[in-house]
Amino acid sequence: MKKGLLVKLMAVLFFSTFFLYGSSHLGVYAYESLFVQSLNLSKHAALASVNLGGANKEEAAKILEGKIVEWQGNQNIMLEFNGESARIDSALFQFHLEESIEKLDENENTSLVVTLDDQALDTFLSDHFPDYSSGDINPASLKEYILSLAGNLNKGETIDVYDYIDKNASTKILFEAVSNELKVTPTIKSFIENFPSILIAPNSQFSFSDFLETEGFVVESQADLSPVASLLYQITLHSNFSIIERNLSKELPDYVTLGFEAKFNPMNNQDFVITNPNSTGYELKLAIQNNRIKAQLQGIPFPNSYNVRLSEKETFPPRVIKQFSPFVEKGSVDVQQAGKDGVLIRVYKQKLSTSGEILSEELINEDFYAPQNKVEVYPLQEVQEAAPSETFDNVSNGADEVDGEVTTQDDSNDTEVEGTSSQSEEANTKTSTEQESGDPSKQDSSKTPSDEKSKQQKKDFK
Repeated sequence: MKKGLLVKLMAVLFFSTFFLYGSSHLGVYAYESLFVQSLNLSKHAALASVNLGGANKEEAAKILEGKIVEWQGNQNIMLEFNGESARIDSALFQFHLEESIEKLDENENTSLVVTLDDQALDTFLSDHFPDYSSGDINPASLKEYILSLAGNLNKGETIDVYDYIDKNASTKILFEAVSNELKVTPTIKSFIENFPSILIAPNSQFSFSDFLETEGFVVESQADLSPVASLLYQITLHSNFSIIERNLSKELPDYVTLGFEAKFNPMNNQDFVITNPNSTGYELKLAIQNNRIKAQLQGIPFPNSYNVRLSEKETFPPRVIKQFSPFVEKGSVDVQQAGKDGVLIRVYKQKLSTSGEILSEELINEDFYAPQNKVEVYPLQEVQEAAPSETFDNVSNGADEVDGEVTTQDDSNDTEVEGTSSQSEEANTKTSTEQESGDPSKQDSSKTPSDEKSKQQKKDFK
């Protein structure tokens, strides 16, 4: 009896052991046979443009590790600020491979999961850019873009940190300019009353003429707005804006200081055009104060400050034109035109660091105003009484020029001297050159300081 029970017990133990052992191995075999395919990625799977198709997760991790090491050694992501640049340190990035691969379960083609410590990024910027201040930019947006490059293993791109300036930062008065005393015409008064604030949009070109047309400000005397254009030009010189077109008058107007004039007359295709290269907009505030126009540029501070340097002024004396008339008494001289010195000034823009150090200097314009001839009318009797060798036999046929003097004979009181001087009488010297294509009236001031005719004038008077 006891022997039968023992046999039965042994049989139970044997079958139980066999069941447990067999089921464990059978389960592994069934899992590998039925579900092993789920361990392999789909044939279109890719992370950061790295093809992982058909690999399992372990193999995918090894492939990605190799690509990341290669990227860390070759990447050339540059940060730029205030004219200085630095390659971002690859050690700042932390890649998370397991989490990246898991994302493929939901998305077959995606970027790597990578993180960047905020403090590490701020320290990197402070160490490489002395002028950097964390309060000036939006670090979250900058960090997001940097991570997008790293997550896609982008090997090279230059990022301008200033493009991520904090749009919510408070605006400041960046520069203020005031005109000389002038006659406030109805056009000026109406314009400033209607447009006390003008927006210079971000990353855009601003044309004064187009602005007036868009806003519907149409008057016959738009040239009266030259003082406003001149103030806008002066403000532009103290910013990182680029000057596309700017024009000069024949004579320097009283309302503006030498070197800061910008003539505006759309009827003669004389516009004032600038470009705002920044990612933020700026406002030009205008007001009339005691027969002067006051202008302010308001907005988020530029990464650099700017200064204007004017060269030593050069003057050119006028020529003297002598005329003779029977209506002038003997022994006297009638000065029909007093004459005026010509003047040349060179305008330089200096780019400064926050400490006031000059980083660069650029010649912006070379302003030249031609001299005005002096016209003197002498008695005709003096010519008639002169010795034969001094009778100016050829006076009636033209003009003689001796030592800067041009001599003509005038038998009437008409003292007009047009054509009697070899001096050029160009009404306007422009800092821009006419385009060869498109509308010939449009000009590009990228070729400064002045045109060939203006240069020839300056040679004539030196």
